[in-house]
Amino acid sequence: MKKRILSMMLAAVAMTTWAANDGKTLKVKLDIVDFGDSVVVYRIGQPQLTFVGKDGKFDFELQVDTVCEAMILQPRVLRGDMDDARFYSLPLVGGEKVSVVDKDKTRYDVDGTGFYADYHKVDVFSENAGKEQSANAAKYRQMRASGTASKEECSKFYDEVYLPSYNRFQQALTDYIKANPKQEAAICLLNSIGGFENKKNAYMLLDASVREGRMKPIYDNIVKEEEQRLAEEAAEKEAQKKQVSGIEAPVFTLNDINGKPLALTSLRGKYVILDFWGSWCIWCIKGFPQMKEYYAKYPGKFEILGIDCNDTDEKWKAAVKKHELPWLHVYCPKESKLLSDYGITGFPTKIIIDPEGKIFKTIVGEDPSFYKLLDELFK
Repeated sequence: MKKRILSMMLAAVAMTTWAANDGKTLKVKLDIVDFGDSVVVYRIGQPQLTFVGKDGKFDFELQVDTVCEAMILQPRVLRGDMDDARFYSLPLVGGEKVSVVDKDKTRYDVDGTGFYADYHKVDVFSENAGKEQSANAAKYRQMRASGTASKEECSKFYDEVYLPSYNRFQQALTDYIKANPKQEAAICLLNSIGGFENKKNAYMLLDASVREGRMKPIYDNIVKEEEQRLAEEAAEKEAQKKQVSGIEAPVFTLNDINGKPLALTSLRGKYVILDFWGSWCIWCIKGFPQMKEYYAKYPGKFEILGIDCNDTDEKWKAAVKKHELPWLHVYCPKESKLLSDYGITGFPTKIIIDPEGKIFKTIVGEDPSFYKLLDELFK
């Protein structure tokens, strides 16, 4: 009986040892000043994971079936609270140990075993190689923002100072990859190389063992992002065609908040603002106070038609009630073609329709220019 118990204990120890060295378990230690007592690991396309610690110190394990990029962040970031928020980009590699230390809020230091020991070298190299161009970029932004430099002076600084320093930085990244083709962590430098073609050329400098090994998903994600960027550009161009000032606004009829049909044509004869929004959209919600202010500022001069998208009927009605939105509202069901008809690619989008039913102006995002335009129209 004692032998059996001993055998079971040894088996349990063996299983524990295997779990820690199965090539998929990543052990993580974090030491981040003023971070709080919980941290979120966010991986695109996968469930977010929350871990509890104390005073910015965390010690946990992750299962990493495939190498991927992740964000280490404070939970409040996911709620849209970005004021002095902390978040870190980090490649996740199974079978390793990694530590992330940030004790002064100026930079975070990554180190660990195997891959992460090399990642530390790559990270330090990239930071040092990019110091000149980072300083010049900051100076260029300051020149433009302060208004003390003329447009010609800004342009000259950009062409003669910033751009050469940026090109030197890009060359340094390429040279590092060329000199370290078998270093897995070198693939992470692709994120700092500008332009997809340049990334692709740098990727081909890596040894086949890196390109086709466990790091391949890093590059696959870069390709996927490029394809997505091109698709978004194409969609944006199509959207712009549908939002050109002076064209007829597509007509529609949707149910209002009382369940009765409301046709856009019934509002003909006055300016109408179509506000495409959703209760899930943080910036949509943030814009409501100023929209209410302007709705009251110019009574009878225009009508707002809120078009709720990607919501349930219940969440839509609850949001209208909660935020006390005094204008007209309709609900856009998922099967509707309205978003496509108007070329909506982001939220909020506000489309101003003139009294003749033609598109006057389209504003994407919560943009101060929208309210400036209302003042110009209705003062």
